[in-house]
Amino acid sequence: MSPVTQAPVSTKRQDDLGSAGDVRGLLWLTWRQHRWALIGTLVLAAVLVGWMTYLSMELTDLWHQCGNAYCPESSPQGERLAGSSRLVLTLGALSRVVQYMPLLIGVFIGIPVLTREHEQRTLLLAWSQDVSPTRWLWTKLGMLGLFVAAVTAAVAGVSDHLAHLETQVAPGTLFDYLPFLNTGMLPVAVSICWFAVGVALGAAIKRTLPAVFGVIAGFIGLTYLVQWRYPTLMKPLSAQLRVGGPDGGLLRDNALVVKGGMIDYGADGPSGAFDASGRQLSGVELQRLCPPDNDGGKILSCEFDNHLLHHLQYQPGSRIPDFHLIVATGYLSLTAVALAAAWWIVRRTNLSAG
Repeated sequence: MSPVTQAPVSTKRQDDLGSAGDVRGLLWLTWRQHRWALIGTLVLAAVLVGWMTYLSMELTDLWHQCGNAYCPESSPQGERLAGSSRLVLTLGALSRVVQYMPLLIGVFIGIPVLTREHEQRTLLLAWSQDVSPTRWLWTKLGMLGLFVAAVTAAVAGVSDHLAHLETQVAPGTLFDYLPFLNTGMLPVAVSICWFAVGVALGAAIKRTLPAVFGVIAGFIGLTYLVQWRYPTLMKPLSAQLRVGGPDGGLLRDNALVVKGGMIDYGADGPSGAFDASGRQLSGVELQRLCPPDNDGGKILSCEFDNHLLHHLQYQPGSRIPDFHLIVATGYLSLTAVALAAAWWIVRRTNLSAG
């Protein structure tokens, strides 16, 4: 009788089982290592979503009270939406939290991915097992990246709805920098970007505190750069409006004034006001034509009666999706660079240094 031989287990089957085990093991490891940051992010997101949802209902109620239209500043509803009222201050504070949420994600979720392993000397243990360093990196980045995208998408959806309601009942435009940054899916792109930058800086610097300073400096610098440059990412349109006259709904259509629209009563310089022939008046000429009256209300009527004009360069509200796409593309390009840098650094890391 010939000996009974057992058929070998398929190599592909073994690889599949090993792959599934690796993913489950890395999922558990990722949760164990980052659970407090993930829980904290979930709590912050839940508070933001809940609070902004409540304010959305409050703004919707004001909108209905004003006849489903813009609330006049002289109305009781308008007074709740003007100046330093509780509602205005709360809306501003929540907008700032949404703006800086990507920074918190970069610091508390992105940076520790690799700095933790370097500082605790666990690289040799983590990367000398069945999982290769690059697979370890991409699996953890995929899990944490999906978490960041899901959480920030929830916050972005509620923030976008709140910003739209705010511009329906109160003065403002969605093209102003803070509403612009907190609407659409831009918070998702920015958050993923700073998560990736945090990972890359952590891989390069290998120490948590210096990497944190690097992320903070980069976030502030890039934020101000985008704020400075985004109004002119596309060539502005031009308009000529009568001072004190209607703007044809231009500024109520979420437009962004890039240049012009201000009248300067300076002594010698140009005033920004033009006569009917198109000649710009100096500040002295404007004072002579319409003397200041200490906000008595006569200047505006004087400028209107004399058919004075002012020129505007503006971005129409219809361009907001295009601007969102341009800015998001820039942030996602930086994401790709950061991920490539992290991958390159991990490949070249000397495991003996742990």
